[in-house]
Amino acid sequence: MHVWFILDWNRRWATSKWLIKMLGHTHWVDNVENIVNLCLKEDIETVSMWIIAKKNLENRWTEELEHLFWLIRNRIPKIIKNFIKNWINFNTVWDLDLLPVDIKELMLKSIEETKHWTKMNFILAIAYWWQDEIIRWMKKFIRENIEELKNNPEGLLKKLDEKSFLNYLDTGKFPAPDLIVRTGWDMRLSWYFLYQSEYSEYYFTPTYWPAFEEKEFYIALNSLKNAKRNFWK
Repeated sequence: MHVWFILDWNRRWATSKWLIKMLGHTHWVDNVENIVNLCLKEDIETVSMWIIAKKNLENRWTEELEHLFWLIRNRIPKIIKNFIKNWINFNTVWDLDLLPVDIKELMLKSIEETKHWTKMNFILAIAYWWQDEIIRWMKKFIRENIEELKNNPEGLLKKLDEKSFLNYLDTGKFPAPDLIVRTGWDMRLSWYFLYQSEYSEYYFTPTYWPAFEEKEFYIALNSLKNAKRNFWK
């Protein structure tokens, strides 16, 4: 099973508690660990969480981004220790060049340290955007097939199908999400795992991510268990 979470409305949670907005991000990180532990308890094989979109990096004010980067620098090493203890494999989908160099190195180090663990596959989407992923797919495909594109374009086109397309996507090596959970009031997908989500079930909740706790988690999980999934049969 693959459950994907969009961790939304963190700043609004903070303001609803009369806190400064950036504290919403601090509690957002706390709840990541709580939900991962619940997923472990339920033997969920793959968990993905989208924390920062490419558009966030382009549009958020500098002080807020610096706080987010500070949280990543300080909390990821602690989270990885827990992942190693529980045999959790850490992965990312992202554009490597959009983040500060030290955070990029931290991500790569975390991937390397947990690459042999198989209890759960955890995917962190950071600096991610579907449109950006498609553009990078096109560039990679052209670079790797430039000679055949020049000499035998029709033959190359015949080799491109649904499966080969996946090989060029950041998300292509992971299983399609069974359940997509979005916290906050927004009822949209925001383009994540778009190519693979044709048969995903959706759970939208007005609960803000920092307040998304055990009770809400099981309501979301039961929505998948109660769904009639025929897979085109």
